[in-house]
Amino acid sequence: MIVILVALITMKSLIVLFVLCVCCQSVKLPLNFKKCNRKEPKWKECVFEATIDGLPQLTKPFPEVNIPTVDPLEVPEINIEGSGRVAVNQHFSNVKIFGLSTAKVDKFEFDFDKKTLVAESTFPELRMPGNYKVDGMILLFPVKGEGTGQTTMINLHVKSVLDYEEVKKKGKTYIKFVKSEMKMTPEKIHFRFDNLFDGDKTLGDNINQVLNDNWAVVYEDIEDSYTELVNRIWLSLLNGFFSKVSIEEAFD
Repeated sequence: MIVILVALITMKSLIVLFVLCVCCQSVKLPLNFKKCNRKEPKWKECVFEATIDGLPQLTKPFPEVNIPTVDPLEVPEINIEGSGRVAVNQHFSNVKIFGLSTAKVDKFEFDFDKKTLVAESTFPELRMPGNYKVDGMILLFPVKGEGTGQTTMINLHVKSVLDYEEVKKKGKTYIKFVKSEMKMTPEKIHFRFDNLFDGDKTLGDNINQVLNDNWAVVYEDIEDSYTELVNRIWLSLLNGFFSKVSIEEAFD
């Protein structure tokens, strides 16, 4: 379970139960995935178009190439210990992220000489409903409760620069991403946590209002930890795919 509800917390520890099988037996791309040839003059444009074409298809899994259902994307459980201005211990479960397949892709470009991938997208709306349990302080306000909630991120712009290595296996070349630098910039974040303070509506509404009025301050305090979480999942998705699909199959 990816929990972008973690946008409330500075994380010291994180458990992400997100497992992808990694093996190096080459498989072919699914027929409905566009294939590009590096020998063609406009192959970079082809890769960009293939990315745009493939995103809407990710509402279902493609297990043959290690792609789970991405919209919605599920991560079963996350435990977080907070500190700083967002000092809250949190547990999230059964969170789903809706909206990943609706991204507007601005750039998706491989450089095989530098062994990098630059990806840039904007997500119009990411909705993240799920269960929560929290106990601590946010911006000097005590926060305690458990129940259901939702975080919504509006116009989230994400840019990442990834470095990879080439791995030879049985006459094929595979990509293994080893590093990802990411910048995430939301236009706005809206929080809703139900049943705070054992259902005290007045206190709960006040805390939700504080969070929403100060979303930028909250996000600034936890941006690094939040980016680290998304980076891990992004690397897992890419490495899961490219552990199955060789460069020769994907780009020749």
